[in-house]
Amino acid sequence: MTTPVRRLRGPFTEELLLGREWLVTNGLGGYASGTLCGAATRRYHGLLVAALPAPLGRSMMFNHLSEVLRLPDGTRLELGAVERADRTLEIPGAAHLEEFRLEAGLPVWRYRSGAHAIEKRVWMTHRANTTYVNYRVVDGEGTLRLKLHPAVHFRGHDAAVSDPLGGPYLFRAVDDRYELSSDGIFPPLHLQLRGQRSAFTLEQRPLTHVLYRIEEHRGYAAEGQLFSPGFFRVDLSPGVEATLIASTEPWERVQALPPEAARRAEEERRQSLVRRADLDPDDAFAAELTLAADQFIITPAGRVEDGARARAIGDEACTVVAGYHWFTDWGRDTMISLEGLCLLTERHREARWILRTFAGYVRNGLIPNLFPEGSSDGLYHTADATLWFFHALDRYLAYSGDFGFLRELMPLLENIIRQHVTGTRFGIRVDPHDGLLSQGEEGYALTWMDAKCGDWVVTPRRGKAVEINALWYNAVSLMAGWMKDLERPADADELTARAKQVDASFNERFWFNDGGYLYDVIDGPDAKLDP
Repeated sequence: MTTPVRRLRGPFTEELLLGREWLVTNGLGGYASGTLCGAATRRYHGLLVAALPAPLGRSMMFNHLSEVLRLPDGTRLELGAVERADRTLEIPGAAHLEEFRLEAGLPVWRYRSGAHAIEKRVWMTHRANTTYVNYRVVDGEGTLRLKLHPAVHFRGHDAAVSDPLGGPYLFRAVDDRYELSSDGIFPPLHLQLRGQRSAFTLEQRPLTHVLYRIEEHRGYAAEGQLFSPGFFRVDLSPGVEATLIASTEPWERVQALPPEAARRAEEERRQSLVRRADLDPDDAFAAELTLAADQFIITPAGRVEDGARARAIGDEACTVVAGYHWFTDWGRDTMISLEGLCLLTERHREARWILRTFAGYVRNGLIPNLFPEGSSDGLYHTADATLWFFHALDRYLAYSGDFGFLRELMPLLENIIRQHVTGTRFGIRVDPHDGLLSQGEEGYALTWMDAKCGDWVVTPRRGKAVEINALWYNAVSLMAGWMKDLERPADADELTARAKQVDASFNERFWFNDGGYLYDVIDGPDAKLDP
């Protein structure tokens, strides 16, 4: 399998430079992300958003990097960009950006000035809050001088860019290792520049009136400031690379592997994922999708209990991020996506870990709707996520044949069905008259249509919702089949009878004959039928 490569070649318009974004993730929910030109347009753009233990959650630890190259003939080349609130936007490196590409999903920039071409790469260590920014000369002779100005604003990644900088920021140097810390709430940011004749100059300065244009477009606070402690410098020449390391990990972990070894390890990990998926060797797009899927499968770094419980039985805690940048793990999204992310990509082990992780959080017959940022406790206000759990388990069994796992989960599954029949939280219960599942409680949106504005529930759908009952029928039918597989005929017969009741009631009661389609909700408040 060849490494999948996706290329954008210059010349680059401002729309491309600011509108196209890249994302690198670390398997913990942390990430690095930005625009092609380096200007941050979202509150989430930065070179290190670390996944930290609760109550911090994902935190912006390294926001921006200004890069200036001095070529052997004295030519000065600025690579990065910042947009100011007065609409001052200069992208001096744009004319020199020859190519942007993704190699196995990892971003690479190629800049050219005259005879010299320089490449920049960004990657992260898997399951560590560590980012690498690497520079190398790919064309040209002589020695180039590179200056790097890091800038920070320690904050939660969801926090407004206008929040105070905090601090004061304290800078500490030990040999060639540097630490930047603020108020004791966040861990120190570790910085190190590996390369030829590297050094750091202390030159503290603020970056004020920084504009984040997408935040402005969305109606959020859009102007903030950053703090820069000074600048690094290093020499570049053919065959001699330079790498800036930024991390919140202990120094012994940061220095365990030199940058080149860390990069090879991440490249080999990605190649292994593609090989494991057993793809057509010529299908580069399928390889890209496999690597994209990997970004969503994470170890929940902030939930210590998950890890301890999983390790105690020889597993690992595993879950699915519902989307970058701001989503955490959601029960519904996880169960729907499990097949595509884990089973089609031959990651059966991770699928089992995910199912077991959520099984450990079942309360009152429900799996969590979501885990809020920086919290170890789930929120359970959902009527469908638990029913999607049955679907995900069915797909896992179809791919893996792991019926030992089914036997392990069966007491939990029986309890879930029982709780739904007798009634559980948020008005979720089976109507004994028709066997259909009803749900709803004032102030909650329990289905996938979950939008709220303050206390206003946009689409309450209280009553018997159409897809909830389709999922309920599926769950009961699956349970009947599993009972047969486990040679429990009496239980299988009882569940089969319940499934037949749901089948008959659904077809009789949900069909809206005048419209020629199904009602969305029946038996809502005041016995309403919603067409």
